Amino acid sequence: MKKATPARTIQVWESLARVHSSMSAAIEKDLLPRAGIPLSWYEVLDNLSRAPGKMLRFQDLARVAGITDSGVSRRIEQMIKAGLIDRHVCPTDRRGVYAHMTEKGKVAHHKARGVVMRSLQRNLGDHLVPAEAEAIRATLSRLEA
Repeated sequence: MKKATPARTIQVWESLARVHSSMSAAIEKDLLPRAGIPLSWYEVLDNLSRAPGKMLRFQDLARVAGITDSGVSRRIEQMIKAGLIDRHVCPTDRRGVYAHMTEKGKVAHHKARGVVMRSLQRNLGDHLVPAEAEAIRATLSRLEA
């Protein structure tokens, strides 16, 4: 298989960055007024919603949410104050601290998820035919590995 040229690779990267920025802005524009939380909080709640017991260690949450360790601490503090998550200390390792989604967080996630899904469909899905969507998904999936 022939590889992409450096120039084409840069173009792909720049396109990915632009699409990510514009999609994030579009989702944020829909999410804040309709669900009352920013996209960064939704991403934390979404990752917690898929975790066993609706909880993840801070460092694991930082990794899956793509934020720094210090960034996750600040974000979690804000979300704790809002009542969306709380802290749990690991019973087997007192140094381990988990972020846990509260009932209020579950309600907020459910409401926000509907907003995010509608925004994604309108801003992304409605512009792709199924074959394009599958080709993009397959390519990005391969690049993740």
